[in-house]
Amino acid sequence: MSGATMTGGQARLDAFTDAAFAFAVTLMVAGTGGMAPDYRQLEAALAGAPSFLIAFALIAMFWLAHVRARRMAGDGDWRFLLLTLALVFTVLLYVHPLRAMASSFAAFVTGSANDYGGRLGQMFALYGAGFVLMSLLTAGLFATARRNPALDAAGRREAGGQVAIWSILAATGIVSTSLTFFRATVPVAPMVYATLPVSIGIFSWRYKWTEPAGAALEESRS
Repeated sequence: MSGATMTGGQARLDAFTDAAFAFAVTLMVAGTGGMAPDYRQLEAALAGAPSFLIAFALIAMFWLAHVRARRMAGDGDWRFLLLTLALVFTVLLYVHPLRAMASSFAAFVTGSANDYGGRLGQMFALYGAGFVLMSLLTAGLFATARRNPALDAAGRREAGGQVAIWSILAATGIVSTSLTFFRATVPVAPMVYATLPVSIGIFSWRYKWTEPAGAALEESRS
């Protein structure tokens, strides 16, 4: 990979991206209403802690993926810039359905859920659409990073694996979102994401132990 010093513009882009993700986390937490004025709201806040942890982990997952892609991209190009800006824009919108998901889970645990007036399916659909779009943008970031001429064969293979993994994430989100359009399958939609550890685990295992013929031939010649 290139050892060139990061330019001022690239540093500002990275700082802007980091700040946007940090703001998304702040918005998600602050949007719950601040300090709980009574015990019932405190109970609801504590009940929602697991779901907020999941929401925080999701935002952190996309941020860490961008950091990794940025490292692979080196100087980057206009494609990486546009994809980064699109990711920042999307995460700032995505935080709203994420917060709604966390709040609905807390309401369900405390017995005060109203199924969003019968629109729980639409909420899951919005959440899924954001997840799919951000996964596709992240896959695009790694695809762009893979074009970096300074990457060696191992780096390109790693970037290619990341493209596939984020494509799996996007495909899973599409399946889950599709289920929200049928009332009978709305409760099943969130459970589709539980298949990700299995699907990604199988892919990672096969990808790790399946060496391209060209790489093996190059290694045998060295």
